[in-house]
Amino acid sequence: MAALQASGAISFQDIEEQYNPGSNLPSRALTEFYLGGSLVRANAGNNSSTNMSAGVPASGAISFNDFYSKERAFRKTYSSSATNQSADTIFGDDYEVNYPKQFVINSSQTVGSTSVSNAALTIESNGVGSITVTNNGSIEGAGGAANGGTGGNALEVAGSVAVTLVNNGTIKAGGGGGGNGGAGGAGSASATATISSVTDKVGSKPTFVPYSVNTQFVSARAWSGIGSGQWGLNISGNPVTSNISNMGPMWYSFQVNKSAEYSLSASISDPFPEDGQTGHRGTPKVDISTAENTASQGQGGDLYGSGLSWSGLKAPLAASTTYYFCNYTVGPYGSSTPSGNFFYNDMSTSLSLSVNEPTSGGSAGAGGAFGAAGSSGSVGANGSGTSISYPSSAPTDGSAASSGGAAGKSIQGVSNVTSSGSGSLSGGTA
Repeated sequence: MAALQASGAISFQDIEEQYNPGSNLPSRALTEFYLGGSLVRANAGNNSSTNMSAGVPASGAISFNDFYSKERAFRKTYSSSATNQSADTIFGDDYEVNYPKQFVINSSQTVGSTSVSNAALTIESNGVGSITVTNNGSIEGAGGAANGGTGGNALEVAGSVAVTLVNNGTIKAGGGGGGNGGAGGAGSASATATISSVTDKVGSKPTFVPYSVNTQFVSARAWSGIGSGQWGLNISGNPVTSNISNMGPMWYSFQVNKSAEYSLSASISDPFPEDGQTGHRGTPKVDISTAENTASQGQGGDLYGSGLSWSGLKAPLAASTTYYFCNYTVGPYGSSTPSGNFFYNDMSTSLSLSVNEPTSGGSAGAGGAFGAAGSSGSVGANGSGTSISYPSSAPTDGSAASSGGAAGKSIQGVSNVTSSGSGSLSGGTA
């Protein structure tokens, strides 16, 4: 029922029809319409809405003029945006009293939601009396979470409570969350690594080298240090190389910046084949370990081949990890200990910094617009490149994507709603 007139003649019957509609009773005393009585209710202590009969006297003198523009209703007006609104919370104890309740959302204002578990505006099932929602702005459900989350409801009417909806704005269901993109297939791509933190290990050899350094022809340290002279470690280029003579060894620590498989090679040259002592030049050996005095732990090394050279060993090295590198010479043709004196030789080792590293792809689907389901994620691209066993196998196929999430409902409980107005709904109803 509309509010009483704002001016002019007002009758006792007008007042009675407003506050006791359809009673067809004889006229009452005007004092029966005091604010706070059974006909013109006062707000309960937990009712935060506006009493549309405010200003009617609660006692003492009372006149017809006190009822100009008054209305039998509690009204919640949204002149600014709000979220997660509950009729039961707003009207408090009066929500279960047979007295009209009204929501009015002003133009350009939005009642929204912060979670799909809460509708933007919920009309709970314990409401009593007429409930009217006049929407001149927007009621919007929450969007679904990424990876296919379902969108939230905008207006939710629970149970069998009756609601009159005057929609002159928009009511938008929350869009579904986008589907998760399929993981891209593991691939590999070529890259150039760098070596750093190269530190010479002072001393003749690590404990696992099986012999004492022969000093008959060379000093106990058969090279002149990192990056100097004929012998030593060259870290200025790619590949990184080291050179020793006689049995060695060369012993140093280092780090690399990429987790990948690194290629090792080693060779012993025979500078004087005319002396007939090729078999006494030795066989190259390399050990790489994360422990200073431990031989290869699987990072590469040990004795490879039975001649003067070997190559192709893959050393799986992790980024930013300190490794200890030792190259030396063992007995002729693979025996574990020297066989007499070693003749003059030149042992070179190299750790190639040209590596292959894993690649991946795949992207998530886009979230749905208001009232729309989220799009499915895109299928991950297949991997391509060179097969590598560390830090992963490649290439592999990409995985399937997950579906987008369903949209919420613009009105949940629509069978309890009587609608009018020129507004719009985005999203389905249920």
